[in-house]
Amino acid sequence: MSHTPLTISQPQGFSELGQKPNQEDALYPALGHASHTTHAFVVCDGMGGHAHGEVASNCVAQAIGQHTRQAEPCTIQQMKQHFEEGLTEAYHQLNTLDSEQHDSAKGTMGTTLTFLAICTDGILLAHIGDSRIYQFRPGKGVVYQTRDHSLVNDLIAAGELTEAEARTCPQRNVITKAVQPHQQNRTKPTFKVIPYSDVEVGDVFMLCCDGIVEQLDNNNLQQILLAEQPFDKRIEALKQACHSRGTHDNHSCWAFDVEKVEHTKLQPAPQPDAVEELFTHDAHSTNQPSAPTKHTWLLAVMLAFIILLCFGAGYFLWHNPRQATNTPAAAIPQKVEQKVEQTATPADSNDTNATQGTITRHHK
Repeated sequence: MSHTPLTISQPQGFSELGQKPNQEDALYPALGHASHTTHAFVVCDGMGGHAHGEVASNCVAQAIGQHTRQAEPCTIQQMKQHFEEGLTEAYHQLNTLDSEQHDSAKGTMGTTLTFLAICTDGILLAHIGDSRIYQFRPGKGVVYQTRDHSLVNDLIAAGELTEAEARTCPQRNVITKAVQPHQQNRTKPTFKVIPYSDVEVGDVFMLCCDGIVEQLDNNNLQQILLAEQPFDKRIEALKQACHSRGTHDNHSCWAFDVEKVEHTKLQPAPQPDAVEELFTHDAHSTNQPSAPTKHTWLLAVMLAFIILLCFGAGYFLWHNPRQATNTPAAAIPQKVEQKVEQTATPADSNDTNATQGTITRHHK
């Protein structure tokens, strides 16, 4: 059996009602069923009201959990395949469950989704909606955070809203992606691969629904989750912080910290051609152009030399016949000027942007 280079602590989690009458969050594994050998975690936040949001979240969490737990430990590419099979099964089940509804709420159920898998060659993340996955590091705070699929996040990215304004924006509960039944084009998740070279001992990973961040910002979270006390005490402190601040929504999470990373066993994580890398707009994930290599410079110099050599030879062959026929030298610059005037300017190109629909979470 393959083993992962990562050793984690006993995972800790909770699922609280807040001030809501029913629980629409779902966790996989269920609370009390995770251990340091668990390699796949799911947190879903349902929407659609009583007996609908909770149905959707449980359906998706269980379908993905059942398909991925049998695959561990495995490579990122293998885990991604199992995850997608589980998500396809979840969509089929949602379609059936929604068709069985006989009330006005038919067609309104749905759920967010966060998924984390510890694989043999890296950590695979996937998410849909505004539930989040965090990576915290002692001395640095938040080193990675998924980007919410929400209207306010799109407005922030467009420069039309500030982070502070987003916290009180009336449209802060509007999400642009969700797992829902009977979608003509099924929502696809955003994937992210974190290679083990980007993981350190003491790092904390947390999957959580938006209820966790209803009253707590990133500074609050990192102070609690990176405190110098046993990990179970930190998660208990997080739960108490939600209670003391009067969190209204359901609030649930799974979290663990890294106890060991075996760097001698690290293998390069697959590139985007093996794992779909869609997380290109996140502030923590930017693509930088690669620096020119020594071979690149050598080829450039050789190409420039060949071009100059050809130009010189052409000029020599063209210039000598002119002198043999006593053609005035003034005619030569005239030819050059004509060539310059014929140089074409490339036309500008315009990019087009796609627009998505939005889903309002009325249960908030």
